[in-house]
Amino acid sequence: MKKLLLILLLCCLLVTGGYFYKQQAEKIISQNVELFFSMAKEDSKSAQKYLSPSYPQKEELLTALQMDNLISFEKIEQIRLRSINRALVLITLKVGNQLKTATLEISRENGQWLLDNLPALSVIPLALVTETANKTVKLLTSDNKHIILHAEVSVKRGDAGLVVALADTLIYFNRLPTVNVTKLLTHNTNLLEGENTGFHQLAPHVMYFQAQNDNYTITDSTSAIVGMQNLTLYLQDEKVQAVMLPEKFVPDTIRVCLNTTDFTGLSHSTATISATTAFTLTEKITGKQQHFNAGDRLTFQPGQNNIIVKFPSGAVETYPNRLYITPSGNGRIQVHTIRRGSPPFVPAYRGHLEVSLHNGSLLLVNEVPLEAYLYSVVPSEMPISFGEVPLQVQAVAARSYAVSSILRSGFRSFAAHVDDSVASQVYNNVPEYELSTRAVNHTQGKIVKYGLDIADTRFFSTSAGVTANNEEVWHDSKSGAFPGASLPYLIAMPQLRSGTLPEVNTEAGAQVFFSTSHWDSYDKASPWFRWQVEMTRTDLEKVISTNLQERYQAQPDFILTKDGNNYISKKISDDPLGELKDIRVIRRGAGGNIMELEIEGSKGTFRILKEYNIRFILRPQSNVNDVVLLRHDGSKLINYSILPSAFTVFTIHRNEKNQIQSVLIQGGGNGHGSGMSQWGARGLAADGFTYEEILLHYYPGCTVESIYK
Repeated sequence: MKKLLLILLLCCLLVTGGYFYKQQAEKIISQNVELFFSMAKEDSKSAQKYLSPSYPQKEELLTALQMDNLISFEKIEQIRLRSINRALVLITLKVGNQLKTATLEISRENGQWLLDNLPALSVIPLALVTETANKTVKLLTSDNKHIILHAEVSVKRGDAGLVVALADTLIYFNRLPTVNVTKLLTHNTNLLEGENTGFHQLAPHVMYFQAQNDNYTITDSTSAIVGMQNLTLYLQDEKVQAVMLPEKFVPDTIRVCLNTTDFTGLSHSTATISATTAFTLTEKITGKQQHFNAGDRLTFQPGQNNIIVKFPSGAVETYPNRLYITPSGNGRIQVHTIRRGSPPFVPAYRGHLEVSLHNGSLLLVNEVPLEAYLYSVVPSEMPISFGEVPLQVQAVAARSYAVSSILRSGFRSFAAHVDDSVASQVYNNVPEYELSTRAVNHTQGKIVKYGLDIADTRFFSTSAGVTANNEEVWHDSKSGAFPGASLPYLIAMPQLRSGTLPEVNTEAGAQVFFSTSHWDSYDKASPWFRWQVEMTRTDLEKVISTNLQERYQAQPDFILTKDGNNYISKKISDDPLGELKDIRVIRRGAGGNIMELEIEGSKGTFRILKEYNIRFILRPQSNVNDVVLLRHDGSKLINYSILPSAFTVFTIHRNEKNQIQSVLIQGGGNGHGSGMSQWGARGLAADGFTYEEILLHYYPGCTVESIYK
């Protein structure tokens, strides 16, 4: 009996204690909920102490609660303890003019009752309205999700802004104002420049939307291509929060940043410009326009924050924005402060020219139709004497490179796609010729594609009778690894009419092949098909020591110094080599090109990776004795600027003391050796191949398609 009474007493105590705990907990929860909502209106920082550290979308909730006349707390309807550390609170909120109920999740953490979640209330910082119908709205959110809500507010397709939803109902939409941009010019991580609007600051996490087949998708900044037309910017606090890109973009014009004379840089200290016909000077943001006669010269100079223009009358005006020079009819723009070609001439440009400020200097950008751009590029890259079919091949390869460059917009910070130097494609360095223009027109719009991608149509002067694998020539641009990334169409292939790949990846096979010239190759007519140069040890020691330093500074990961049993990237001293002891090929590619070369000296041993570094370090030059490079057609070149190719073998001549006296370097071809050989294209054309057949010979597995379809 006593035991039973004791049990009943304990139960009573537990119930009584639980009751008082429940009352105390509900009181604290009630206070904390009310304090949170009252503070959230005035001081979001203080309100955060009532939120669990794990509360989802904390900042978004506080933002929504601070919006005038949007959400206000009315009262607590019920508190239900789920455990000693968990509770649910049914509350009434006033949303606009309507009362809504919602459930708060509360948790006890470190002795404090904190708001854990309000799942019925969701705040989306930025969403795009993709569809509206029957009082419902479909949204595309920043995390690339599509959600459907009942709509209590009016929105339309294409609106973007902050969304507040309660349960499955859209209760608030903060529509962002928009700006229409006629054409995208400059674009980087911080700024965007519109042709008609000027510069806009970009928000840290700007979103990019794109219309596709009556739908919308989220993309990234790389899809914002310089030259795109009709974009929509969504702004908040004068910063771009989102960009709507057009559904279609046809790369039918190209923007070329012009170098100074001798291609010394893109920054111009002054520019004197005229046109062969009447022309206009326009500042598109203000709409100001002035007209000039053919031959009138305008001089442009950079000011503090403007462009200073001197007119033929002697009058001077300043302009704060980008300027456009547009000739009438088929007129050409002449830039008298630039010289091109040999003998030097004043270049004349089709299309229009833009003058803008950049880091205290002037930038000159020529926007020109893509086909007209190629009228100058093709004869700059291939001799007219090669004939029409090889020029057609060159036109398609050049167009493919140009279109790829447009889509990549590598010069986007300069409002351009390419420059006019060998860094892109040589442009307007020679006059236009009827034959090359005809080749461009014959192949109008044609590019090389591999699957859905534009092929990397690399080309070079002359093959040695074999081409190289892409990965055995260049390192991977993302990882920095060498060998680099392979491409299934840039592969080692025979360029012999027999079609047989010679054994060139061994030293014995390479010695036989590259030291003899009787091979029946498509490139045999090129003077570069075979060549040789002999250098004394003294000349080699000098040129190697000098160029080791230069190439190390340019590509330190690929100029390695022997350190114990390892080869490491290490600063090159002023006299790194000492006496030349040996030159050894460590690794060849499938096409026989040297990938890794070891140079041993009395003071140090070095491993040189990649064909360009090898060719640069072994430049056939001397400050004392003229170094003669002999080509297989009997022609001679003195102190040539670079070793013609890495399809090379070495014969070392030593004296009776085993000291090197001289090194005979024999090789074939001119250039990197991967992709299309220009002299080979000439040989294939002479054999009756069409331009499409030649392209597919050099880029196997690819197709030739039109960009204008």
